[in-house]
Amino acid sequence: MDLVDTLRKKIDVLEDGEHVAGLKAVLLHIETAFRHLSRGQDLDDETAFTDAIYRTNQAFEGSVKEAYRVLAGQDPAKKRPFDIENYLERNNTFRSRVLSQLTTYRTEWHNPSAHDYKLDFDESEAFLAIVSVSAFACLLLDQIAEKLAYLRSQAEAEAQKVALKASLDKTIDADLLVRVTGLLNQFCAIHLPSISSSGRATESQVIGALHGFLSSAAPELTVQTEARLNEEKSFRADLLVSRGIESVVIELKRRLNKQSYANSVAQVEHYLLIGGLKNGILLFLPDGPSEMETRDTAVPSIDGRLVVMSPSGSNPAPNQPRAGQLLR
Repeated sequence: MDLVDTLRKKIDVLEDGEHVAGLKAVLLHIETAFRHLSRGQDLDDETAFTDAIYRTNQAFEGSVKEAYRVLAGQDPAKKRPFDIENYLERNNTFRSRVLSQLTTYRTEWHNPSAHDYKLDFDESEAFLAIVSVSAFACLLLDQIAEKLAYLRSQAEAEAQKVALKASLDKTIDADLLVRVTGLLNQFCAIHLPSISSSGRATESQVIGALHGFLSSAAPELTVQTEARLNEEKSFRADLLVSRGIESVVIELKRRLNKQSYANSVAQVEHYLLIGGLKNGILLFLPDGPSEMETRDTAVPSIDGRLVVMSPSGSNPAPNQPRAGQLLR
């Protein structure tokens, strides 16, 4: 995997804002760290490896500052990195995976190099530092992209709240699975985000946009993204929507063929089993706004229900009979 190319693509799909310049600076620091690593390898220059880690430190601090700008909605200009990190950790701003990568980089590379000017690092340490800060930045960029999409979608839904209320009020008293299915139909038909300059939206952006849409269109619902389903195992659903004692797992997928359909159905059924839940939705995302076809199937092993949603006419289960009853 080309880490620099991956980072560049994640930055390119972001919506415009002050964060873009800062994140491009982070990318430049990581590119320069790679060049220092190459210089040390090619010229047998041991000092280049320490130079690489000083650059990854800059990338680390810049990533944290831009996370503070987007995720906390605060200007990082006059804040110390230490204070920003404390704020983000104290307020549980970072996802667990992001926080794990932050802790690893800070403990292994940032703090030792920042507090002991006599330290020198070797080739292996420089390589690991670059990989570590790149992994942190990649995961953080996904969370930033999700938050930006959330804010945009929420604002768009608020602007159309009257029209949305008229079309969605008929399911407000229905059971949660029917309510959420209706909301997803509306989202896919009208509110699915698209990125005109870079192709379709990323999965993180779709998750953020859906979360923002639900927060405005159905404020009575509680929505979690990357929801942990079992404390003993690291299984996470894309979204978990709750109302009172009812909960619905939502899993998003892009590929739609016979094999992906079967595997995805099995995945969601497994999520229901380990999470002790009864209802799930498997959403095959359209490439753009689209009417959706909905199948409601039984999950006998847990006395549950699974709704499969796909773009109209896509036939998500080739050569298989349709199960259950079509939801309307």
